[in-house]
Amino acid sequence: MKHTLISTVKEEPQAFSGCSHGPAPALKRAPNAPPIFVNGVEIAESDIAREAQNHSAGSGAEARAAAAQALVIRELLLQRGRALGLAPHQETDAAGRQETGEEALIRGVLEAEAHIQEPTDAECRRIYENAPARFMSPALYEASHILFAPGSDEGPEWPAARGHAQDAIAALAAGADFASLARTHSSCPTAGQAGSLGQLQQGDLASEIETALFGLDAGQVGDAPVRTRHGWHVVRLDRSIAPSRIAFEAVAPVIVARLRERAWAASAARYVEALASAASIDGIALKLGGAG
Repeated sequence: MKHTLISTVKEEPQAFSGCSHGPAPALKRAPNAPPIFVNGVEIAESDIAREAQNHSAGSGAEARAAAAQALVIRELLLQRGRALGLAPHQETDAAGRQETGEEALIRGVLEAEAHIQEPTDAECRRIYENAPARFMSPALYEASHILFAPGSDEGPEWPAARGHAQDAIAALAAGADFASLARTHSSCPTAGQAGSLGQLQQGDLASEIETALFGLDAGQVGDAPVRTRHGWHVVRLDRSIAPSRIAFEAVAPVIVARLRERAWAASAARYVEALASAASIDGIALKLGGAG
């Protein structure tokens, strides 16, 4: 679902961020403020009070001001959509939520008249080149373990399990096969994968295990068992993969989407400002500047 009134650009909020969203405004509206009319259509005070619940603000007066402005913008767009005779289909988003008829009409008028210039390849490449850290794959590692799990949380089983782990480390140092030991002795379901934990990022495993792994070279087995709440682990670092820059072709669609979203937000702000300047609005001074 594209271009609804509630669309926002979280990284760089714009002056127009739609109904129910946006930074807390400096404007205030008293409960007994004059009625608001948009081209002769009144914005009911009860609607403003209801809409104010959707706005985070420092006071009730600021929330009412934000709500009033959002409803004026909404009315401007709805009036324009009706004047154009638009009847857009109500779209459904990825979560299965369907637009209301008014949301569809607002989206339709913005799509029809708030045009944007598509991002160019040069613009996308400039962002890619100027912010290399944003387009890096994380450091990865691959590891395996053999878990010797005690039969209880505490008790004599723990020293026994540690002894079994130490015996396994000694066997590996003497040339035993890690995969065979894991399949035979590990209490972890990864025993079926020869103890392999797969490809991981920092933070995926218990800190005790990661501390031991990050002190090893690729292919090296830790020289002491590592204790976690699950038991004693024999750990091996299988592979370390350094961070690397992601190819431009792989991230270009993401860059295009972000540039398009920002361009649309700026275009929508300018469009609403133009509608407001051409309209007859009484009872409120809109604060729409800064669209860029």
